[in-house]
Amino acid sequence: MVYRIVTILLLLHRGAGDEYDDTTCALLQYLQIDDVDCGLYDTLDNLPANSCTRECVAGEPRVCYYQFTVEEYSAMGQACEDCLTNVTDCYNPGCVTADGFERCLLTTNRRLPGPSIQVCVGDRIIVDLVNMLKGKSTTIHWHGIRQKDYKFMDGVPFVTQCPIHHSETFRYNFIADAAGLHFYHSHEGLQKVDGLVGGLVVRRPRDEDPNGNEYDFDLPSHLIVIQDWHHLSADAMFPGLKYRSDSQMAQTYLINGRGQWLMTDGYRLANTPLSQFNVVQGNRYVFRIVAATCFECQYIFTIEKHDLVVIGADVHSTKPYRVDSLTMSPGERYTVVVNCNRSIDSYWIQVRTVGFCSDMAANQVAVLTYEGASRSPSSKAPSYDVTEVNDPGLTMGPVNSMCTEETRVTDGPCVSHLRSATESSYDIYKSEPDERIIMAYGFYPYDDNLVNLTRAKKFTTFLQTANIALGATINGIINKYPPSPLLSQFCDIPPSMLCSADAPSTWNNVFRECVHIVKVPANKTLEIILLAVGTYDPEGISHPTHLHGYDMHVIEMGVLNQSLSFNQSVVQLFKSLVSEDRNDIPTDTVTKDVVALSAGGYLIARIYTDNPGFWFFHCHFAYHLDAGMSGVLQVGEVDTFPEPPAGFPRCGSFLPPL
Repeated sequence: MVYRIVTILLLLHRGAGDEYDDTTCALLQYLQIDDVDCGLYDTLDNLPANSCTRECVAGEPRVCYYQFTVEEYSAMGQACEDCLTNVTDCYNPGCVTADGFERCLLTTNRRLPGPSIQVCVGDRIIVDLVNMLKGKSTTIHWHGIRQKDYKFMDGVPFVTQCPIHHSETFRYNFIADAAGLHFYHSHEGLQKVDGLVGGLVVRRPRDEDPNGNEYDFDLPSHLIVIQDWHHLSADAMFPGLKYRSDSQMAQTYLINGRGQWLMTDGYRLANTPLSQFNVVQGNRYVFRIVAATCFECQYIFTIEKHDLVVIGADVHSTKPYRVDSLTMSPGERYTVVVNCNRSIDSYWIQVRTVGFCSDMAANQVAVLTYEGASRSPSSKAPSYDVTEVNDPGLTMGPVNSMCTEETRVTDGPCVSHLRSATESSYDIYKSEPDERIIMAYGFYPYDDNLVNLTRAKKFTTFLQTANIALGATINGIINKYPPSPLLSQFCDIPPSMLCSADAPSTWNNVFRECVHIVKVPANKTLEIILLAVGTYDPEGISHPTHLHGYDMHVIEMGVLNQSLSFNQSVVQLFKSLVSEDRNDIPTDTVTKDVVALSAGGYLIARIYTDNPGFWFFHCHFAYHLDAGMSGVLQVGEVDTFPEPPAGFPRCGSFLPPL
């Protein structure tokens, strides 16, 4: 009965004038519910018969159909009624509380975060995305899904598809071919900052999980999506303000879309409900934590009096590694096991900013509640300051770590210290790769050049700070999107828009804004050197780097012992890093699709280029991405790429002859 009501409401929500074709009508039998993570379905008994959230059985895939409507909405709006005085109203359908501060935001199906997708490996995921954002285009990127056979579904505007315009519907259709923790988010502008994110879990049969003996329960409600939050809209902070607010930093955080606006002394400015996660004493539970964050800093995740056993990093399983907390960068995910062997009580879960943004003292709390305990913990809620309640201890991925054996013991492991639960089947570990490339992250200082370029009617991308305007670069290039998608309309792109292959000695010495494509051969072992140019700085900005279409085997991480600028010694550094002996690479290196570069640090990773196509790479800090810190990895030759699906949308400039 519940499933029928949800289906009817979704149909009505699309609008009275919407028409359904035969395919859509046929898909309705596979329509999934929006709130599978709400806690009512943890026993799996109350789910509809067609549910893709289930005990996974090998060889029994399902079709999992979702209807997503994205639109402008408001936190603490009409649907919340008297939420601030009557907590029951805070759980009304359509009530988005966020941190209790009324503001406009973007939602999927009027939920924050969006509906949880939880399926089994091998299932077919079909999502009809209806764009109801007034005057805005959108797309969805399925972060962590390699899309090896579904390249046109990656969701990057002007790389794999055209943007989806207002009132249009785009059907995403792909196979969930890798078990693990993913998530989804808009890849259009800054929309994910304002709320267009959601969790995506792909499970496998328990007997196929290499860590299946490490836990007792893996519940749908134990998916934790963390967002950094601000009371201004995202667009109000780009390209930035010179005098009033010269940075993009979080004011607070949301845990599964809920929280309370906290001052640094712990004083609550809004009495909205917190997210709650229920457990039974004596059991070990899987928790999946998604950093759906966007601002320029990491956070530390702690659970009072509980340690965390890491069993997954991003998509893939790792050998168990016990830590006290997680330090996470935008786009990262960790799967952990929490042993609930403490006394029956409720315990604080806290997220607190760290590193470059510490002055903001942004933090948020949720509650881990044992069966039989009060919903409120017996201890005082933690403030931003570190106490016994939120002591990070050994943390996974310390901010700006030097990633040495010494820091592993004193601060906590970097991802390079983790080991995969399974060995790679690719030829990753040979002493010499087939190809090497460098991705050097930095900034182009405009000084007075921004004014001069504007006078010359070159309206360039920039990020405003208090002292200077900057272009965010990789290899000295401010990436510019083409007018048509590279994958489906490459021949429509004017060659003059593409970057030339300049020597590293010119990087950041001259202004370069162009379509940044790095071409590599298919079916080869590729070594990627990621570099944050500059002096090592424990309090500096760490760039979280994301590569679409691939999982990067993390070979080595470290920091630089000298100040390096683009025009001095990038080439020298490149030569020194590639000259080191690679004969002892472990065959169980961990794989990640997001890796955090320490400020003034480097990372060496390898991939096997078995997924030809155009694949986006970028800093996952949203404002660096929008200021140009991105590029496209072209794997293989364009004439070997597949043809677009029948009827695939086309776009581009309109310049007819006169």
